[in-house]
Amino acid sequence: MKIRIILILNFMVCFFVAYAQNPFDDSNLTIVIQDDFNTFNSSRWEIGNNQVHGEGSNEEPQVYTSDNVYVDNGKLVLRTKRYDHTHPGGGDCYYIDIGGHKFTSGKVRGLQSYKYGYFEIYAKIPTGQGYWPAFWMWEESSDTTDYWYNEIDVFEGNGCLTDSVTCNVHWNFVSPKPKKPNLHDSVSNIPALNYDDSYHWYGMKWDPYEISWYIDRQLVRTVSNNMEDVGIQNSMHIVINSALFPYGWHCRTDTTNIQVPNYMYVDTVNICLFTCDDNTVVNEIDYNSFSYGIKKSITLSGASSLAYGQNIYLKATDFIELQSGFEAPLGSQLSLQIMECTNY
Repeated sequence: MKIRIILILNFMVCFFVAYAQNPFDDSNLTIVIQDDFNTFNSSRWEIGNNQVHGEGSNEEPQVYTSDNVYVDNGKLVLRTKRYDHTHPGGGDCYYIDIGGHKFTSGKVRGLQSYKYGYFEIYAKIPTGQGYWPAFWMWEESSDTTDYWYNEIDVFEGNGCLTDSVTCNVHWNFVSPKPKKPNLHDSVSNIPALNYDDSYHWYGMKWDPYEISWYIDRQLVRTVSNNMEDVGIQNSMHIVINSALFPYGWHCRTDTTNIQVPNYMYVDTVNICLFTCDDNTVVNEIDYNSFSYGIKKSITLSGASSLAYGQNIYLKATDFIELQSGFEAPLGSQLSLQIMECTNY
């Protein structure tokens, strides 16, 4: 797969990949799921336990239980509460050694895994000492000879710092599989609005080349998706949880003064995938009527030149060719991308 660009004498094209300020500038994305939580859709979500499908507990002081996940007034609610006795939890955990887990909380996991797209929630997150709410995507292989670990944290809240969240990517590519992954990561602390008293959009756009994070649909961070010349290229599941920081971590849980109960409210989850149209060969485009999506090939000449202020994303599986006469003037934005047509 390649981008094929032909430059001929007296022909000039100015194009670049634009870091859009709104993820929906990319018309190749289509909303395939919009969950407004009028009910809990058990064909879409499963309620997490303390260690569901391999997502580690990081020695967190809470245990995930089903009674802390429910729908109320059009919101998915993840509750954190004190456990009256001590919950045994699971795994090798510091809190077992001191008498068990003192808190329970809520977590959901999407049943379908996805490969590339834009994923966002509109949520109000719990704050206060110890709280560690998150919206993330995760998966790891079970292959011991070709092991990989993928994780993209759309956001992680820091309950004691209500003016910022972290937007992270973690990975590991090791053969054979280690007993315990030594994760590599790229972590960024994103200053933003006060999360203590309002809802915000938290989103992440992911394709073969880049990972971008959005808060209130404004771009806050972009990294190249080429970690160790591999990148995050495997399908992942969505996870939404309201955790507590482990003992000894930043903003760690102090079992004597943590404010409970506390709640994470999720109003909406949107899942947007790239439209696959990879049997279509495109020769010239009328941008006012063009049906976007990942095409087989795209060939453009002067008849498809951009106008000032246009922001165009074009994607194809085989090639994109710019012929003599094509122009993208200063003030326009053109993104050309070769990528496979897959969403799962």
